[in-house]
Amino acid sequence: MNILGLHVFGHDTGAALISEGRLMAIAEERVDRLKHSGNFPVMSVNYLLKAMGLKNINDVDLVVGVTRYGRDGRDKTDDSIRERLGYSGRIHTISHHEAHAASAFFASPFDEAAVMVVDGLGSSALEIETGKPLPFMLRGIPFKDVKNYEEVQSFYRARGNEIAGIRKDYTVPGYMNGIGLVYMGTSVFLNFGDFGSGKVMGLAPYGGQPGKVIDEPFVEIVDGVALAKSEKNFVRHNDLYRKRFFPDIPPRQQEKLPDDIYTEISYAVQKATEDALIEMARHLYRVSPSRNLCYAGGVGLNSVANKKILDNTPFERIFIQPGACDSGIALGCVLHGAHIIHREPPGKYRLRNAYLGRTYSEEEILADLAQVKNISFRKEHDVALKAAELLAGGKILGWFEGGSEIGPRALGHRSIICDPRKPEMKDTLNARVKHREGFRPFAPSVLLENVSEYFDLNCESPYMLLIADVKEDKRHLVPAITHVDGTARVQTVTREDNGRYYDLIKEFGRITNVPVILNTSYNIAGEPIVETPGDALKCFMSTEMDYLIIEDYVIEATGPKELVHGPVIDENKLKAVDIRQNQWLGKLFSKKKGAA
Repeated sequence: MNILGLHVFGHDTGAALISEGRLMAIAEERVDRLKHSGNFPVMSVNYLLKAMGLKNINDVDLVVGVTRYGRDGRDKTDDSIRERLGYSGRIHTISHHEAHAASAFFASPFDEAAVMVVDGLGSSALEIETGKPLPFMLRGIPFKDVKNYEEVQSFYRARGNEIAGIRKDYTVPGYMNGIGLVYMGTSVFLNFGDFGSGKVMGLAPYGGQPGKVIDEPFVEIVDGVALAKSEKNFVRHNDLYRKRFFPDIPPRQQEKLPDDIYTEISYAVQKATEDALIEMARHLYRVSPSRNLCYAGGVGLNSVANKKILDNTPFERIFIQPGACDSGIALGCVLHGAHIIHREPPGKYRLRNAYLGRTYSEEEILADLAQVKNISFRKEHDVALKAAELLAGGKILGWFEGGSEIGPRALGHRSIICDPRKPEMKDTLNARVKHREGFRPFAPSVLLENVSEYFDLNCESPYMLLIADVKEDKRHLVPAITHVDGTARVQTVTREDNGRYYDLIKEFGRITNVPVILNTSYNIAGEPIVETPGDALKCFMSTEMDYLIIEDYVIEATGPKELVHGPVIDENKLKAVDIRQNQWLGKLFSKKKGAA
């Protein structure tokens, strides 16, 4: 059975494919090299078909996507898939939140769980699963109004192959923003753009200063539902965000951060988000008690809040899959198809790591190496040991192996790594390679068996989605990954799940007595994480990384590089609405393409 999951409208489009029991996934941005790409994922589909050895799109038995209606009442997803891919088989569509829920539960290690989905906006109330009737509660609302009700949070109960809806909450007139859009609206207000929520989270710990704290709840919480009193979307109409919350404060322009005003706003929205999510999760537990919580949606990337949920609710275990944001929608679609439609055995596609991309052969690697001038390379017998020695010597390395990670975090297959023991390493890495804002922290990768020795964490955190305190007696050992508030966004690493990346950290620990390394995504600010060996080489030759390791090959520059001295694009100007408009323009002016 070959099942294809697709995310085709909006930002962070992509595809996931199950073929003969094997699961792969890729985001379109990784292959078309456009940050948060909204292009129809033709390149992603071709990538997966080739990797799985399928001849063409009609080798696929079932395609699952997200329902999207046009003005004529037809499902645009169905029409687009047939037009753009030349597909003639069965298509089934589900709502945006149903896809998030499937991505959270079916990828989790749990047999049963409560499931929470919280994001900016999902599907409209009309865009339900293929073949399902409109709920009675929505039938009395005029059609023109129902289409403006959009998902903001959903609760589910999951067991085996079933995910049952408990409640679904929408934007409603007078309350058009949930906690996700409030957070995104804050990002826009702070001049970080639509996709700058991670910057808000990184800035927040600099706030909370006595006498300067802004006491703003941002949302009302009633029966576990968090909404802000508002008439329009705060991201698209940020003037209304300002009018609602900060009428006496102008939107940030180029003011240096951290500061006394915008930093405190970051702190306030972060605290309000944590408080709201804790109450929402507590309410979910009351109506659906379980030891286990699965959680997805873009707000699930708020790793500070995730740890607060775990610490302050009755849930004992939490699972957030690495593509919790829209980059995981295609994964949710394919898992829905496998488990709910095709009825494959429960637990068959549980994730043990995030490496759902294809691997690259030695022939492909050597072919890409041959295309690059001013480098030398050699094959190492023990590349983990060699890399550990270079790290211990203060070198910055690109680390490329195996299949790429799903989601926005680099987890040891497409990473830039360095020594966390050097206090100056954060600034050095930013200046020589990443070109990010100085207030944003870098994250650690740590061996699972050592995590409780260095961090206030007694569980796995394989996808870097939990932030924990660095133990006070260890902070002086790992200053480059310790944030201003003494925390770190932790990735735990095991031999079983992370392979040679574990061996690398193990060797580094043997050499230095510190089994922790600094791990950041393999890209320059403003560009997607690298996918191919060629992408890795291009990034290496445009930065001051010292060495690049691709599988068993150690590469260094022997001549001048063409350095990039700042972000590839201005991420602060990225807007979701522009991505959607460009998607339609691309469709208008492109020729019809069929999958290979």
